[in-house]
Amino acid sequence: MNEIRICSVSGGKDSTALYCLMVETYGHDFIPVFADTGNEHPVTVNYVRNLHIMAGGPPVNIIQADFREKLKDRGIEPTGNPFMDMMLWKKRAPSTKAQFCTEWVKLWPISRFLWQFANDLRPIVMFVGIRAGESVNRSKRMPFAWNSYFSCLEVLPLLYETEADIFQYLKEKGVPPNPLYTIGGVNRVGCYPCIHANKHQLRTLEQWAWDKLEQWENKLGRSWFPAGILPGRPPGEIPRISDVREWSKTLRGGSKYDLFAETDQKDVPSCMGTWGICE
Repeated sequence: MNEIRICSVSGGKDSTALYCLMVETYGHDFIPVFADTGNEHPVTVNYVRNLHIMAGGPPVNIIQADFREKLKDRGIEPTGNPFMDMMLWKKRAPSTKAQFCTEWVKLWPISRFLWQFANDLRPIVMFVGIRAGESVNRSKRMPFAWNSYFSCLEVLPLLYETEADIFQYLKEKGVPPNPLYTIGGVNRVGCYPCIHANKHQLRTLEQWAWDKLEQWENKLGRSWFPAGILPGRPPGEIPRISDVREWSKTLRGGSKYDLFAETDQKDVPSCMGTWGICE
């Protein structure tokens, strides 16, 4: 390789199509990487782990953020789960106004992964499966740009493809998309749940996911949510995970609810829209 080609993998349809395109274009001469946040659906992790078998490319490097040193400095015992450890280090859960999860459990571990090439004279090129049709933010992106966070060239080969194009391409390649699109009924793949989850997505969360959120809330020792966020509740009341779960089952009380939101935002600059490292 004259350049070090990094392929960002999320387990979503777009990054899967990107992986297939990389195999078609470069064979095995690229390095796929997936940052496991510790808040993934196990179906997604398993899908990514077996992607090279389905698509005939190199195995995906599955990495996680390591907070052991950061927690050691504060005398906190790490749990081994990067998402939980991040919250213990930050002393709070992420929200749409404090979206530190994107940086610390997605971008940071990839950045550390790239350190291994620090003494390599070849340039690093990051390939990302972002499509312009996904959001206003994405529509403003350019096919080639300098990524200041990773200090490398970023290439978006799928930028002008449609969702139909993506599914058709996967069909032609004989690579099925993540099963969550069908059995899970999701339209995006990433954290389960994401901090931008709406009421419908909350309602369809599996039991184990609610149990996980409640365990994390108890471990953290504070609520995931700001006061007064649930409709019909006193302004100063701080809801718990169990309260939000019950609210998600209601038929009335608001058509949209951002899971950890502190304000209502229309085009939230999520990790998906900005970096493409979720879906």
